[in-house]
Amino acid sequence: MESFEVDSAGQGELLDELLRLQAAMETIVVPELVEPLLSIRLTMQQLKVLGIILTDADGSTVQGLSKTLGVSLATMSGIVDRLTGQGMATRVEDLNDHRVRRVVATDRGREVMQELLAARPQLSRPPLERLDIQDLRALTRGVGALLRALEAEAAAVTDADASADAAEQRPAH
Repeated sequence: MESFEVDSAGQGELLDELLRLQAAMETIVVPELVEPLLSIRLTMQQLKVLGIILTDADGSTVQGLSKTLGVSLATMSGIVDRLTGQGMATRVEDLNDHRVRRVVATDRGREVMQELLAARPQLSRPPLERLDIQDLRALTRGVGALLRALEAEAAAVTDADASADAAEQRPAH
């Protein structure tokens, strides 16, 4: 692997190098990511529906799912039927309107999604133990800085959403 002199590089060069390194690492871990996907018996549409109903504690209606994914009600009904047949989703009565049925994830559906998400690449001890102490310190400092930047970005989005919500609730004059 080529040596990269961090101290003499400008920000643009560093960003390019980090993105190149990320792409190289992703190439190495792709098999780890693909294996769990291949082991489950879900189509991409079923996986999308499972993801959607997992993000809302109240689940969703077949009609809502149909609109979100841009498919017909009949197609969505079939997708939901297959998810319920595999024990990953169930239809329940809406608490506010007993005529409406909502689709919610089951414990099995949550487990399957957690297995998929757990397959994401992570830092692990063996390769980290191979780093010399200066590189390990630099990596730790860099990851900490990245985490702080991500937290600041998330806080800014939350603040912007709260401001927008507050503006919508103000009475018009």
